[in-house]
Amino acid sequence: MDKQRHHIIQFACIMALLAAIVLQGFTNVVKIKPLSPYTSHFVVEPQTLTFKTYLDGSYQKHLAQKARKHTGFVEFFSRCHHQVAYSCFGKIANPNVIEGKHQELFLKGNIDDITGKLLLLKYGSIENAKAEAQKNVAATLTLMNTLRQHGTQFLFVFCPTKPMVYPEYLPEPYQDELSDFCLEDYYVQLFKENDIPHIDFHSYFKTIKDTFPYPLYTRTGSHWAASTMPFVCDSLFRKLEEISGCQLPSINYIDPNLGSRYTEQDSELEHSLDLLLPMAKPKVPRPVFALQDTVGKSRPNLVVVGDGYFVPLEKTCFLEAFHTWNYLKYNDYVISSNPDYSWKHFKNLPDARQVLENADFVMAVYTSNYLFDYMNGFAQSAIELYNMP
Repeated sequence: MDKQRHHIIQFACIMALLAAIVLQGFTNVVKIKPLSPYTSHFVVEPQTLTFKTYLDGSYQKHLAQKARKHTGFVEFFSRCHHQVAYSCFGKIANPNVIEGKHQELFLKGNIDDITGKLLLLKYGSIENAKAEAQKNVAATLTLMNTLRQHGTQFLFVFCPTKPMVYPEYLPEPYQDELSDFCLEDYYVQLFKENDIPHIDFHSYFKTIKDTFPYPLYTRTGSHWAASTMPFVCDSLFRKLEEISGCQLPSINYIDPNLGSRYTEQDSELEHSLDLLLPMAKPKVPRPVFALQDTVGKSRPNLVVVGDGYFVPLEKTCFLEAFHTWNYLKYNDYVISSNPDYSWKHFKNLPDARQVLENADFVMAVYTSNYLFDYMNGFAQSAIELYNMP
């Protein structure tokens, strides 16, 4: 009798577990953080039932994909699988992330940039890349002169990627493939030759990386770390003052605020792995700083066009120094001090030209990867706006 009751209890537990999985699949009653798009392979290809799709198996495949996507607790089971693969075998579920020495995580696209693979894929040869860079710099000169005619100053900010600053942490096979030619360095050379205002953080980060008190990039991030933000903000203020003659605030560094709680940007690569357990990470700063010397200083209008490297700056007090600001992310969506503009396509914005007309500064913030799609076409689109009747 006891044995029979034991079997009944086992059967009830199994059925309860299966029922919970089915219920979760239909209702999503338990809120679970979704998987990142990099590890979530639950793509459901649309398919209708016909004799042909049934006989060739494509409809059955569609049903299997749909069932897998809507299986309850699939996120939990996937994270368990990813955790075992990573902890036991060193396998990473996200193909876009590479683990280097000392558990440093890198974006594969950034590695492909410094090994020259992206350059060859885009241009075919270094000579072609140089020729395209010269055309882009000529377009930048035209843009800069056009902006100056409307009372606006231009500044280009060259941002370094993590493997450009710390190539010694890359896995050995990638270190052997590093290219001798750096497209970003070539752009910096052309900017110097043509007197285009710019900041070369790439060269400067490489200079200070051994003396800076904290890592310039966190182990689990791909953007410049929060620890660098006070220095980056102050450098931008001083450069904008230099090219315009206006007076901007300075930075008051209050507290390094050391801790194990990382910003979203400083832990983005870890999050993209979809592990069950958090990775062991050292304490890093999340500096507390504020603007000072603001009395009697200018509050100009700012337009930023750039990639994701401006996002960490956007989340600091940097933008408080400006009267109005508009961030054209990838020269597409607008993030703005004006709520009527935010998350609208810049090219569809009725006031797009007026935004440029009102700007005292236009600042481009890009990493080497986005030099292949130079300023996301901003130079051309801005000039077209100015030429509109």
